[in-house]
Formats: sequence, C-alpha cells, structure tokens
Amino acid sequence: MKSFLFILPLCFLCNTFLFSQPVILSDFDISSEGWSVSGGLLYYHSSEGNPGGFIEFEDDQDGRGVFIVPGNFLGDLRDYNLGSLNFDLKNTYDNGQDSLYGYGNVTISSSNFYVEKNVVPLGYISEWTSFSIPLTAGDWGLTESGWDSLLSDVTDIRIQMDAQWNYYDRSGLDNFSISPYSTGIDPSSFDNKLFGYQLNQNSPNPFNPITTIRFSLSKPGFTTLKVYDLLGKEVVTIVSERLNPGMHTITWNASNYPNGVYLYQLKSGEFIQTKKMVLMK
Repeated sequence: MKSFLFILPLCFLCNTFLFSQPVILSDFDISSEGWSVSGGLLYYHSSEGNPGGFIEFEDDQDGRGVFIVPGNFLGDLRDYNLGSLNFDLKNTYDNGQDSLYGYGNVTISSSNFYVEKNVVPLGYISEWTSFSIPLTAGDWGLTESGWDSLLSDVTDIRIQMDAQWNYYDRSGLDNFSISPYSTGIDPSSFDNKLFGYQLNQNSPNPFNPITTIRFSLSKPGFTTLKVYDLLGKEVVTIVSERLNPGMHTITWNASNYPNGVYLYQLKSGEFIQTKKMVLMK
C-alpha cells in the first residue's frame, strides 16, 4: 500500500510535466494578434484564408521584407526543444518575376545567437502549403549548449517574404505555430475545432537524408504512418500507436534507403491520405 501511495503522486507529477506545454498558435481568425512587418505593408484578412483568416505582406520598397512574430511566441522556449515551428504560405499575387529570393527564410534571434533556415523553394506557391521546421540543435547548426542558450531567451523571430526590389509581390501567412514534442501535447490545452484530419507535405522535399512529416488528427485513435515504394511495397512503419488529437510532427531518417520517389500514407480511424516524397542523396 505504501508503494502504491508513492507511485500515485509520482505519476501525477510525470503527467503534469509531460502535458505542461500547449501549442502556441496564431490562426488569424479573430485579429492580427500583434503581427507586424518590416519593408512592406501588412494586410489582415478575416475570411478567405486557410480556412478562416490570414495575414498578407506586400513589398513596397527596396530591400527585403519580413513578417515579425509577436511577443507571445518569444521568451524562454526551452520546453519546446525537439518540437517544431510551423506555418502555411501562399503567394497571393504573382507579378511575373518568376521567383521570390529568400522567400520563407526564417530567423530566430536571442541576445547571444542568431540562426536562420530556409525551407521554401525559390518559386511561387500558388496553393496554401504547410511547412514544418524541427526545433532541434542540428537542424539549425548549433551545438546543444548553444541551442539551449538561444531557446532560453528568444528575442525575435522573422519570416522573410520578399527580397526583390519594387516588384510589389504579395504573400500570405497562416497557421503559424510552435509545437512541443508530440508526446508532450495535452489534448485539453487547445481547442480541437482548430484541427482536422490532414497530412501535410513533408519538408524539405526533396530531402537528404532526413525529412519531417507533419499531420493533424481531429479525434484520438490508433494511427499509422507508413512509407511505400512506387510498387506499393511497404518500406518502413514510422508510426503505429494510439495518438491524441492535434498536431503531430515526425522525423524520418532515410540514410539506409536508396534514392527515389516514395509514398507515405497516414491512417487514423476512417481517414486515409497518401503523398509523395523524393529522396535525393
């Protein structure tokens, strides 16, 4: 009986720790939530977004233009280590210049460190496209100690939208979020109406040899994420477990697999969705 009484509070403390960090989410459905821009104009749209509202940037001067992330995404983010930074992008106006140099380049700054990463190809994106960047030291080129120092005092996060001069492009941003490691998401910490069943395109794609796959579930249930070759032969099972509703981010290391096109398929309940990805070493 004494051992049972000891284990009970210990389990309670473990659950409190695991589920202490919510998803920090900007869906733009209510307000612009403190977002601003540098080097251009900010437009807020309360409808016609993905699916609700979104914010839009227009280049109106020489030099690069960026979205500046509001303060609720800054500060001590060490508990979000191994999680992910996520957002949706779309070019809302194409002026025919063929590419947006630096489009989607993300920077994270603290008082001591500055890191940047670009996961978006140089080209226009005509449909809403989801991107997910793992919040891990290796993905941002820092040592573990440097990464911990950066996350302990994040002072600025920016997403570059256009570095071309006076081309007057417009680009939209939606569903910006910072998610903790998926096992630490408390399904009661956010409104599940924000999440439906969706399998996002892996990022980066093509990849070599590591890629991130992000998906969302609207209900708890047994979920599998499997990779197949083009002949339909199963290559590997990445996920096979019961998952809670919400956003989930999975990393696949394909270093032991040959180059080529692969199919990855998500199954949860009656939901099934398949997408292609390209391994290019």
